[in-house]
Amino acid sequence: MSKHRSALRNRVEFAAYRVTRSAIGSLGPRGVSRVGEVLGDLFLAVGKRRREMLQFNLDLAYPVMEPAKRRRLARDVARHFGRVSLDTLRLQRLEPEELLREVDVVGEEYADTAASLGRGIIYLTAHLGLWEVAGLAGGLIRSESILGVNRPLDNPLLEEEVTRFRSRFGNVPLGKRNILRAILRHLADRGSVGFLIDQRVNPDVGIQVPFFGQPTWTHPILARVVRKTRSPVVPVCALWESPGHYSMRLFEPILADDLTEEDLSDVSLTARFSAITEHMIRQRPEQWLWFHDRWRDLRLLAKD
Repeated sequence: MSKHRSALRNRVEFAAYRVTRSAIGSLGPRGVSRVGEVLGDLFLAVGKRRREMLQFNLDLAYPVMEPAKRRRLARDVARHFGRVSLDTLRLQRLEPEELLREVDVVGEEYADTAASLGRGIIYLTAHLGLWEVAGLAGGLIRSESILGVNRPLDNPLLEEEVTRFRSRFGNVPLGKRNILRAILRHLADRGSVGFLIDQRVNPDVGIQVPFFGQPTWTHPILARVVRKTRSPVVPVCALWESPGHYSMRLFEPILADDLTEEDLSDVSLTARFSAITEHMIRQRPEQWLWFHDRWRDLRLLAKD
């Protein structure tokens, strides 16, 4: 948690969150979607810093795309995250059977294949679509409990609420500190672990691998866990399709036994995972978190 946060700021943010969650209680999925799109447009108009970050990232990732098309993509990104940010609050009110009615699951047989190896399952996902849905639905359709590796929120009041939400259907959220032992133990017990490796990390803990054609600092922890446990990795994403309708897609697992020792090195395996993540994003680029400062070093260099 940030040392510069005041208790008053935390309480104000939490109160705003509670008011917003209560206000959308009377809206159905379509109403939530419409309001979210308006909020996305507003955020894009007034959020200068994030807007510039979004535009830099899209310019970097899609250098040959026509500027007008990149602007439309930026608008679609903002509207998408306006929608799903509010929809996360709506989903908190759903019972398990109600959530499953809103999610189409494609490729569950790949998780069955991975589970049959008896080494636990690692799910590789990204900040794409609404990743919370992948965790919640996964906890309902699979018998294995899922540990989720996540960065705790700066506001402890909101973090408590989010942890309660993520834990509703049997999943266990983890922070990013001192968790390796818990992950290894859980996989040894044939559980599942979810990783998101599409966010920026500092050079002192990361390695550089290609991501959208750019050398990008990425954490190698997933490669190291796979090398240690030989657990299969199943890529997965949960995409927003329409109001109240998501598709959870699982893909063919990466099997450590099929890889050479060179393939299992930090750089080679992390590059493979980043390429898979990039492929998923390119299918629905408007649903990835382009507001994140993924290429901070390159952005700062461009400003000099």
